[in-house]
Amino acid sequence: MTVISPSILSADFSRIAEEIRALEAGGADAIHYDVMDNHFVPNLTFGFKFVEDAMKASRLPADVHLMISNPAASLDKWLALKPSALTFHLEAEPDAAPLIRRIKAAGVRAFLSIKPATPVSALSPFLEDLDGVLIMLVEPGFGGQAMLPSTVAKIAELKRLAAHLEIQIDGGIKMDNYKELVSLGANNLVIGSGIFAYSDYAAAIAAFRK
Repeated sequence: MTVISPSILSADFSRIAEEIRALEAGGADAIHYDVMDNHFVPNLTFGFKFVEDAMKASRLPADVHLMISNPAASLDKWLALKPSALTFHLEAEPDAAPLIRRIKAAGVRAFLSIKPATPVSALSPFLEDLDGVLIMLVEPGFGGQAMLPSTVAKIAELKRLAAHLEIQIDGGIKMDNYKELVSLGANNLVIGSGIFAYSDYAAAIAAFRK
């Protein structure tokens, strides 16, 4: 089954608890938290306290995506929240193996993400130890971007290299392209504006499962 992970970067932050409850009622599988530091990526979103409070308002698994420089420095703080999965970027920490071990030792699923310019082959040393990979289909930093066509081939390439992994994708996923992406091997869709642009979240989530 394809996992639907709405990114609350596209939610109304003034009513975040209500938004989370609507996603739960609408059939979402997890909540995706895009943590940006305005250094690794050119945007600042929300920090630890926001994610901590939002997780308290949610019964869904928390999928925390760290788009930050030096993830090792704050890793223990994020692991203390006990998210379902924690993702960091290979570009931010090329020596990824120690962080992967720390995440898994905490009982959290370890995901590694790559930007559009990073080849799938760069992940090869770590694939056996990971629980999943997040392929960015846009340059990370802002929601609502159009998917970069050059990134799509990475999905099938990763599927060939590591069929055992959860293949998560993020960026520009819409009603008119998700079926192709799933057919190539993606099984976890991070969707922001593709869900939040609709008033009926349940109908939008259901449509992405068809």
